[in-house]
Amino acid sequence: MEGYISTNRLAVLFISSPGCSVYQALLPRIEDVLQNHRQVELGYTDSSEVKEVTGKYLAFGAPTILVFAEGKEQIREGRFIRMEDFEARVERLISLTNY
Repeated sequence: MEGYISTNRLAVLFISSPGCSVYQALLPRIEDVLQNHRQVELGYTDSSEVKEVTGKYLAFGAPTILVFAEGKEQIREGRFIRMEDFEARVERLISLTNY
């Protein structure tokens, strides 16, 4: 995960767990939002397959969505999020970082 985050200037890390019903509904909506922002890379990990991700990123609830700019966490969302708010925050981050 660190390699993914450090090699992408703007990166979204979507952390989920098996059987997470929110993940199944939320990931396609996140993908739709990010289609408008090609400079943002989307990565996914299953916390049951990569166990250290939970502790490293303090992602104890599923799903957890983290947005990084140049390797630093800028946005953290969990479980139920308003897509309009998420998109606005991503757009603001893009405008502030000139990506």
